[in-house]
Amino acid sequence: MVLRVRGALSPSRHPSLWFWASFLALNFLLFLPFYLLNWEEGTVWPSGWPAGAPAGGIVAQLLGWRNNPDIFRLSVELALLATLWVFLGRLARPRARAVLRVVFAGLYLVMLSYYIYESISLSLYQMDPVFYSQAQLAAEGIGFVAESLQLSPLFYAGMAAAVIALVAVILWLCYALTGAAATGRLGLATRLGMVLLAVWAVVAAARYEDTLASPKMAASSFATKLQQNVADSLVARQEIMELEAMTPEFVYNLRGQTLLRKPDIYLIFVESYGSVLYKSPKFQQGYAALLPELEEQLAGDGWHMATALSEAPTWGGGSWMSYTSTLFGTRIDTHPKYLALMDKYQDERYPDLGAYLRSQGYYYLGLAPIATELKSLDWTKYTRFYGVDQWLRYQDFAYEGPLYGWGPAPPDQYVLEHAREVAEATVRQPLFLFFLTQNSHYPWTPLPEMAEDWRTLNEAGAEVEGPLSEPALQQMKYTNYLKAIDYELRILADFIREGDDDAIYVLIGDHQPQQVSRRSHGFETPIHIITRDRALAAAFEPYGFEPGLSVEDVSPVMRHEGFYSMFARVLLGRYGDGMKVPPDYLPGGLVAGDDAGQGYGVDGG
Repeated sequence: MVLRVRGALSPSRHPSLWFWASFLALNFLLFLPFYLLNWEEGTVWPSGWPAGAPAGGIVAQLLGWRNNPDIFRLSVELALLATLWVFLGRLARPRARAVLRVVFAGLYLVMLSYYIYESISLSLYQMDPVFYSQAQLAAEGIGFVAESLQLSPLFYAGMAAAVIALVAVILWLCYALTGAAATGRLGLATRLGMVLLAVWAVVAAARYEDTLASPKMAASSFATKLQQNVADSLVARQEIMELEAMTPEFVYNLRGQTLLRKPDIYLIFVESYGSVLYKSPKFQQGYAALLPELEEQLAGDGWHMATALSEAPTWGGGSWMSYTSTLFGTRIDTHPKYLALMDKYQDERYPDLGAYLRSQGYYYLGLAPIATELKSLDWTKYTRFYGVDQWLRYQDFAYEGPLYGWGPAPPDQYVLEHAREVAEATVRQPLFLFFLTQNSHYPWTPLPEMAEDWRTLNEAGAEVEGPLSEPALQQMKYTNYLKAIDYELRILADFIREGDDDAIYVLIGDHQPQQVSRRSHGFETPIHIITRDRALAAAFEPYGFEPGLSVEDVSPVMRHEGFYSMFARVLLGRYGDGMKVPPDYLPGGLVAGDDAGQGYGVDGG
């Protein structure tokens, strides 16, 4: 079937022009999502070679590998399919040709869908695309995000219309390409050009093999990407099986390790608190000015601080995996791992940090203040998994004031102060409090005001204005992020200064901020230990911590999953009965294959 388009640009009059325009549009469209999500790190045109580079080196990067996220790359499958159409398409019978054109368009839509998925996974979460690890997370996450954002039906209608329009344009381009090739009147230059592209595609496939799965390759193979994804999915499945076979009760066995002194412990995860604050010029000046100010305030009230950078198991999201890795002392870097561990420990208690502190007489208090709450069955599984004595949920805060940001949620200042008031009134044991802050979650605006009296934040009144449009948020995102971190650290510093003199505060970032950092900034986040016990703060220095609230060395000295064993070792070393061998430090946490001989009870030095 030949395109029946009249005019100067019909395939019958200019088939080569139609063919190249549609081929290049379809080809470059595959790489456009990755470029749009990474445009701040690169240029529109191919680049990346040093000034004065030899011509051979430039050609090698143009045809091989380059870091710049430009769209000027070649799809191996599209090039080969288009070449086949050039030489064989017109030979098929009309009915068979019509079916093949539908197949061609269908294959292209599948490829484009995968390239979009890959771009989101690599750019927004710095994770290789792995079906096994991400399918359920996406299914659950999309529904939760949609419920939390509370977007209007008009927005969804607009999105549906945009998708339909895009598919229509793609089908038209596929129709134009195959129709132009089917005329049989493509010029010699076009035929020769497609042969050269096909040769490049074949040579690249033979020369680079598995690396064709990388978006940095000039020649890109959908089949290789799919093959790599399936292989990684099988590995992820095997890791789940190994996780289910682990025996943490033998490794994290602190029976007989008694704390003689039991200060209150606050483990507070600061949402999106990443090392990008040290590494990006957009934040360095503001962050470097904030930390000495807060450090001076804390030190003036007799507090001692130790700070390091810790490598988080996730990037840009997945807070639950980050704080669970920290509490449980095992690396949880995919959602299936998290679900497998949760399913395993429903009827029995995982021997995590909270379980140990409860065995020492601590009262375990968790805060979950977001207004959008888990469904009843999901919440039951969640609470069984963590074994917290009491959760304070949104309805428990008696909050009637404006809600902010993601969730949405009350001001973190109000949540913390209200929780402290509840604990002081009802808890007669040492306190272990766990909380993930909410107000530093994207979009980082609007933010609550800091109040001299936190109770005034609960005054009912007009709701705060919602966040700006997405273009405006993107324009202001660096400023908004720094303001959000400034707010969180200031309210936390005030919370510490006004609290129990004997308490230990651990402030730790859950992951890098998705919108304002990149993979080059790493996975590490700041971790601060704050206490009035100078010797306790100094006890973290052998593990790479530096005195104060900032670090000179911006490389990670620990991992989140190593915190449990390190903290237990330091805590027992300072406040234990001194009669037992100190627990081993496991920098990588509990891993598959560990047993009693590799874990606690052995002096790891």
